[in-house]
Amino acid sequence: MDPQQAGDFLFNEARAGRWFPEALRGRLTLEQALRAQLAVRGRKLAMGGAQGGWKIGLTSERVRKRYGTDAQPFGHIMAEDIYPSGASVPTLRFRNAFIEPELCFTLGKTLAGPGVTPAQARKAVAAVSAGFELNQGRAGNVKDFPLAVADNLSQWGIVVGATVKPLPEGLDLAKLKVTLKRGKTVVSETGGGPEAIDDHFRSLAVLANTLADYGEVLAAGMRAITGSFAKVDVAAGQTWSAEFSGIGEVKVSFT
Repeated sequence: MDPQQAGDFLFNEARAGRWFPEALRGRLTLEQALRAQLAVRGRKLAMGGAQGGWKIGLTSERVRKRYGTDAQPFGHIMAEDIYPSGASVPTLRFRNAFIEPELCFTLGKTLAGPGVTPAQARKAVAAVSAGFELNQGRAGNVKDFPLAVADNLSQWGIVVGATVKPLPEGLDLAKLKVTLKRGKTVVSETGGGPEAIDDHFRSLAVLANTLADYGEVLAAGMRAITGSFAKVDVAAGQTWSAEFSGIGEVKVSFT
């Protein structure tokens, strides 16, 4: 299927509140899906939107095994969907909502693949922040990985919290601990070791190199999120926070 046509169709269906259209199920390769996603982004940009960053998916061996792939596709983050810590998000705009605590990196220098290394990615980072990814469970019971990629990997927005800038030379993200709370109740405590999540600078390098295959770069000033430490459903009336050891806290409320 032509990726531009698929992207246009997805964009129009989404504006009508219809997700994972049956007409596209089982019809996209992963490459076509990524190009269709970029076509959707193009429609958003044409309507006056601006891009604020990128995400990388499938950032643990456990998750890749679940999907039966070594692929780590990208998703795009629009600038208008980036919120500061403490923001209130209306769930009417954000149905079937779930959130994931993630590290959010700000690029100080552009990373353009191919051939970007984790060491180069680390040097390009200007800051790291505590963050949440806001996700919308749009797939329902549909199991179609390429279509999920075309649908931007459930991305809805991000919340950016406490920031460490510049990146400390000795910061070891493999020793990071993330404590997730609903109100004052601890919901999960997660470590950042390789059994839980990939090295974040490796993920940034993979992201930059994958983007290069599609004529894109990780541009200076953009944000990039590098994988989930936990996943929880959320509802109106709840306040969530995540404390990232050595970095700080991020908080979001739902109305």
